Amino acid sequence: MTDITLDLNEYRINLRVAAIVRREDEVLLCRPVDRDWWYLPGGRIKVNEDSLTAVHRELIEEIGPGFEVLRPVIAAENFFELEGQNFHELSTYYEVAWHGDALAGTEENDLEIFEWCSLSDLTDLPLKPDFVKPRILEPRTELELIVHRENG
Repeated sequence: MTDITLDLNEYRINLRVAAIVRREDEVLLCRPVDRDWWYLPGGRIKVNEDSLTAVHRELIEEIGPGFEVLRPVIAAENFFELEGQNFHELSTYYEVAWHGDALAGTEENDLEIFEWCSLSDLTDLPLKPDFVKPRILEPRTELELIVHRENG
């Protein structure tokens, strides 16, 4: 199946899922090997795939079994620029509990680094998009809609 991404009117439009994976007082983060900023595990939704199925698929691909998807916590409309490309991204963020041991498959990944980060250290890390950090540190019980415009 094909990822839902479309170039339209100088914007790349993405449908995406992300996971706030918690293990006690830690959260799982990842980053590109050539960057100094972090983001949450996840990826693009595929054609004819719902967001819950997508988050399961992405987490199995990226970290292996050992997780439990609890609930959606954020629906986001995120407008940003990356490497000269404008993005309009629609994302669903899920709260996920980690029950496994070691993360599977992350050591052989040449593109991304996965690490557990203590919540106390999260404040000082560059995490994208900006709006997720306060939601990780102070989770809400209801689903929240966030419209975020980088630099605006």
